[in-house]
Amino acid sequence: MKKYKLYGIGNALLDYEYLVDEKMLEKLEVDKGTMLLNDFEKHTLIHKRLKNTLSVKKISPGGSVANSVYAMAKFGDHVCFTGKISNDVTGDTFASSLSESGVNCYLKKIKEDISGECLVLITPDNERTMNTYLGSSSMLNKKDISQEFIKYSKFLLIEGYLVSATNTYDVCLEAIKQCKDNNTGIVVTLSDPNIVNFFRDNILGLVENGVEFIFCNEQEALNFSQKEKISDAIKYLRKFTKRLIITLGSKGVTYVDDRISLSIDGRSVKSRDFTGAGDMFLGAFLHKFNSDDDISTSLEFANICASEIIQVYGAKFEDDQDYFNLSESNTR
Repeated sequence: MKKYKLYGIGNALLDYEYLVDEKMLEKLEVDKGTMLLNDFEKHTLIHKRLKNTLSVKKISPGGSVANSVYAMAKFGDHVCFTGKISNDVTGDTFASSLSESGVNCYLKKIKEDISGECLVLITPDNERTMNTYLGSSSMLNKKDISQEFIKYSKFLLIEGYLVSATNTYDVCLEAIKQCKDNNTGIVVTLSDPNIVNFFRDNILGLVENGVEFIFCNEQEALNFSQKEKISDAIKYLRKFTKRLIITLGSKGVTYVDDRISLSIDGRSVKSRDFTGAGDMFLGAFLHKFNSDDDISTSLEFANICASEIIQVYGAKFEDDQDYFNLSESNTR
């Protein structure tokens, strides 16, 4: 019997959200709508310019997998997480937030470097551009994996962001190997179009032997498959996964497995911030999913939750009651 619904391994980051205009992106020389990994010097320079010009809108613990795990804990699931932090305020804030949400944490704390940060730049069209300094997150290694969490979890979730460095890529490969030995389902999220472009071979290495789920958005699917049509991308991606889920933004979501193909329409809402929409979708889907009979219900619930989170700033709701209300309304 599995004790945990999900074990997540990912970057431990503190998100700083800023509302910016197009001119600010140009001044900072960043490409809109992408995620850029910065070295310490460049990250510090960009953050200094932002702090000297703007007020931060929100500070909250982040990282793609951590966001999904956090949501699942708030929905009432037994979940766990592994990441790496430094012995600093940023790391302590991240750790306490996850623990207080109900997540069972297996965090490695080190004295070197500083804990990771992500600058989330939100333009008036609600698109988010992310500049990340991984810090101690990038030092995660195979020894940091909790064998107990893998053994007693129904699913393992790993993020595409981890394939950008050799040691964190090795973490993914080792975790996948342990999953195979413990009958733990593997869930992979492709994370970001640029990650897929630059590290496609590494992602192939994660999924080449087959995984339970692949979650991605439309652009990630096209980039990874190197196809021009989403229908061709679906055929390609299906070779690597039992179940494929592609989010299509306002157009909804497409689901495909060996038995069925489903499309769920998007919901028309007034959005404020797209940050964490995919992470919320994934967490909400896995919260509802227990068997193939739950596919339609899980997709609908995930679609609702993603549409709700983009109406607030940040990847998390401020009030626990929001999570409860969503969960309860979907069970009636």
